[in-house]
Amino acid sequence: MKFDKTKLLQIVLILGTIYFLIGAIAHFFGLTIFPFYDGRLYTQYHDTVIALASIIFLIFLFTIAINPIKNIGMLKAVIISSIIAIIFNIYIISKIDFVSLGAPTKKFQTIVETILLVLFVVSLLILKPKKIKY
Repeated sequence: MKFDKTKLLQIVLILGTIYFLIGAIAHFFGLTIFPFYDGRLYTQYHDTVIALASIIFLIFLFTIAINPIKNIGMLKAVIISSIIAIIFNIYIISKIDFVSLGAPTKKFQTIVETILLVLFVVSLLILKPKKIKY
């Protein structure tokens, strides 16, 4: 069986789509679906905005997954926005005192989410199609 980077990229993008769909549902409804999710920080307004952003992002991921070569510009935008999200998460981890907010496990959740996002970005960078000649 031949290794097909494009198919593997599509799988990674679909997994990302599923991840953000689960995140959108959890934030919108305030669900505790992960052992490290801390519902004490749930606020309807902020979590609804996060759910909306997650839905927009999963639409981008799914669109790219349909044809990564045709949507290479959008893939690059997703990579850049994911790197920005990693930077924000690192800032959150280093600066926010989750204990004083009454949600000490939120820091661990943010660390796990950041690690997953780094792995996602590395996967996208490795599997990203090379420059296409027209």
